[in-house]
Amino acid sequence: MATTTTTEPAKPEPAERKPAQRNSVAEWAITILILLFGTSTIAQPFVIPTSSMHNTLLTGDHLIVDKLAYAPPDALSKHVLPYEDVRRGDIIVFRKPTKIQETLVKRCIGVPGDRLKMIAKQVFINGKPLQEPYVIHQPDQLL
Repeated sequence: MATTTTTEPAKPEPAERKPAQRNSVAEWAITILILLFGTSTIAQPFVIPTSSMHNTLLTGDHLIVDKLAYAPPDALSKHVLPYEDVRRGDIIVFRKPTKIQETLVKRCIGVPGDRLKMIAKQVFINGKPLQEPYVIHQPDQLL
């Protein structure tokens, strides 16, 4: 009696699976949308334009501004987002009212209800002198 053995053909080694290529256009589009949403509603980078806050911030310094902190709250978001009032000493970024394209970075020295007065380069708030260790007084320049 003859025995026959049947051999199955060798199976090829499974080829290494390459990770599926992601659609780079879709990735870029999502990244740009997230960036636009983030910079228009949550935080935005700024560069200090002038030396008006020289001891604290230098011209050309970069900072990231939290756009939600002082935004006016509405009925729903005031319970979810961390709104707060502007306090004395806070550094704020705002658009110049007479030239909307220009951004200003300033320190808040007065809040609603304060009475401000300046006498000989000394600021008085509600009749008391304001201690400003960060101020550099420049001599008056003649034009």
